[in-house]
Formats: sequence, C-alpha cells, structure tokens
Amino acid sequence: MSAKQLHAEMVNHNFDGSDWISADEAASYLRILSKDGSPCVGRIRNLVSQGKIPFYKPFGRLLFKRSELDTFVESSRKGGFKWR
Repeated sequence: MSAKQLHAEMVNHNFDGSDWISADEAASYLRILSKDGSPCVGRIRNLVSQGKIPFYKPFGRLLFKRSELDTFVESSRKGGFKWR
C-alpha cells in the first residue's frame, strides 16, 4: 500500500470508536502531514519530546487521547473576534 493510499485510509478512518489513538493516527487526526501527504509521525514525536503534546507510553508504544489532543489544539488559539 502506498503512502497516499494509507493516508486516504487514515483520513476516512472513523476516530469515534476509541478515544485512544496511535502516533500515526494522531498525526492524521491533527492533519500533520509530510510533503507526500502521509501522516508525519516524526513531527508528532518531536512534539512529544519537547513536552508540548500530552501522551501515554504503555509497553513502549505512544498513545494519545483524542480529547486531550482536542484540548491541546483549542488551548493554542490566538487572537479572536473583536467587536469594536
């Protein structure tokens, strides 16, 4: 399976089944992609090593909670709508 086919499969993947997702799924969920369109797990690992993204590592495997990734993205909001 090519990288583009894998990415297309990941984008169409239904993340509602479980709150726990892998690093590859997290990259796809956050739309962090390589130039070829595949999920960029390296960038996810960089965010983990910098302590910027919440993660769990049971059995040596990176796992993420979707709800915590949502909170991470929402907390990065800058600016806002100005009424006047």
